[in-house]
Amino acid sequence: MEKRDYYEVLGVKKDATKEEIKKAYRKLVKKYHPDVNKENDAEEKFKEIQEAYETLSDDSKRSAYDQYGHAGTAGFNPGADSSGYSYTQYGAPFDMGDIFNTFFGGSGFGEGFGFDFSQRTGAGRSGGPREDVGADIRYRVRVSFDEAMRGGEYKIKIKRDVPCDRCKGTGSEDGKTKECPVCKGTGQERQVRNTILGQMAVMSTCSNCGGTGRVVEKPCSKCKGTGVLEKEEELTIKIPAGAYDGMVLRFRGGGNAGRNSGVFGDLYIEIEVEASAKFDRRGNDIYSQESIPVHIAVLGGAIEVETIFNDVKLKIPKGTQPGTIFKLKGKGCPVLNQEGKRGDHYVRVDVDIPTKVSREERKLWEQLGRM
Repeated sequence: MEKRDYYEVLGVKKDATKEEIKKAYRKLVKKYHPDVNKENDAEEKFKEIQEAYETLSDDSKRSAYDQYGHAGTAGFNPGADSSGYSYTQYGAPFDMGDIFNTFFGGSGFGEGFGFDFSQRTGAGRSGGPREDVGADIRYRVRVSFDEAMRGGEYKIKIKRDVPCDRCKGTGSEDGKTKECPVCKGTGQERQVRNTILGQMAVMSTCSNCGGTGRVVEKPCSKCKGTGVLEKEEELTIKIPAGAYDGMVLRFRGGGNAGRNSGVFGDLYIEIEVEASAKFDRRGNDIYSQESIPVHIAVLGGAIEVETIFNDVKLKIPKGTQPGTIFKLKGKGCPVLNQEGKRGDHYVRVDVDIPTKVSREERKLWEQLGRM
């Protein structure tokens, strides 16, 4: 199927500013995010929106697209910053917090750490007293480009709140509770606020008991009644092959423990991938550049091409022109959640024109020029 015009995809004019493009992108990505849109074509539209934004938000890519259309996006600059990743497994290449907050819905405590790629932030949860839900934790892990391609296990140290071992997370020295003196057991607190219309009374979750209606009679001497203590832990996390810069891994129940025996928050690990001097990544595809001598460009031949995992032979047909792009199918990035599947590797060849020639070489070139 032929690709649609990127400006048409985002619904903006060709002279749209960066801010207008970003605003249009945010609106569309919230509408078609597969977590909230269950239409059959939502994921495909989401990918299309991501691809359009990845091109139009980058000045050099947008310029190439404006000049040559979709063919222009095959141009590249090896070694440049490739943070604009087009399909981010239901994520976004910018302002992750803004997008994640739209789709975040809390999860309860599970056995161990549940691992997924939902890329949602721990911006808070709905339902139940907030004081009983532990705060989410965010860490950043920096890996090399090669490590991101291969994936693997990494050990990290984190500090988080865990249930107090003395009171078992209850916050009580003897396990006894009493009615909250502030809300009288209702869990709701009446507050009077001054507004332009005068004083208004509103009901909110009790600030003293967190909405439970009960408080401990005697606070635990070790945790001072909070029910939690800070502890440093070493965790082993698995980074999937094909991880990209800005990717966020979510570990359910890996965050802070909630106070008063509350549920655990989540742990979010943001992956920071170092740029490669050799390769440029776009989505699941890899781009690189190779120089070939003049005689191979004219007569044809084969060259060794470095890919992300191994070297392969690339056949160069005779009469190859500078700037020709060849595709190595299935030699690109591992595709997340699709074992054994990889993107493609595109190689642009430039012809190495010698700047200095020997006397004998000069004669040969002159002979060719007279033919």
